[in-house]
Amino acid sequence: MKDEKKGTTNDDFTLNIDLAPTILAAAGIQAPEKFMGRDMSTLYLNPETSSKWRNEFFYEHPIISRKDYIPSSEALVRKDYKYMYWPDYKYEQLFDLVNDPGELEDIFNQNDTKTMSIKEDMKRRFQELKKIVKSGEIVTL
Repeated sequence: MKDEKKGTTNDDFTLNIDLAPTILAAAGIQAPEKFMGRDMSTLYLNPETSSKWRNEFFYEHPIISRKDYIPSSEALVRKDYKYMYWPDYKYEQLFDLVNDPGELEDIFNQNDTKTMSIKEDMKRRFQELKKIVKSGEIVTL
């Protein structure tokens, strides 16, 4: 890492699936094509690649033990908004992460033009990513 990068932070999205490709790259080993993650060292070794890094991610969280304990959830997360879907309850939520980083106010049912547009876009992209992940195709996120 260059000296000017030491001690700095980066707000790009990195995920646990990026750890293995990053470790393998540090060891000079090519990650298998089936790995969904990416080598995150490019974010500090080649900062110009930051614009090509992910700006959103889709996740699924299965039921842990019982649905009344920790129910399953799915979400599309961006830096500004988070759309959540709770499949066991068929319940949707939308959070404004800029103005409500603690996700205390669900804005899903707000009817203003801006919120409706964001909700429509997030739901469309959520379904698109969910379909890709369920397809069995090799996906790099």
